[in-house]
Amino acid sequence: MALIDPNEPCPCGSGSTYARCHLPRVREKNPPAITERCRLQVIPEPDPDARSVFTLTGIGTILIQGDACGLSMDCGKCGASLIVGLKREQVQGIVLKCNSCGAFNDT
Repeated sequence: MALIDPNEPCPCGSGSTYARCHLPRVREKNPPAITERCRLQVIPEPDPDARSVFTLTGIGTILIQGDACGLSMDCGKCGASLIVGLKREQVQGIVLKCNSCGAFNDT
């Protein structure tokens, strides 16, 4: 199947470019305002290959962001937001390494 260049005329005949007419747009996730905070339990560093550990390699502390609710799951040691906008039941069984203090947090 041939790929359509986003800047070429749309094949539907509208006269607009494909990007303006039919190219799917990526929705930016804007979580609702934080209305509830939940401190996660700090645990010792898991053994290698024992559990999935999520680490942020960039700046900031938020590892996962959604738009389902106003909950912020925070580091149990320093209080930094690690997960924002997801319900507790959506994130289970993983370990989050805080980018601020280095603590390992259990979900």
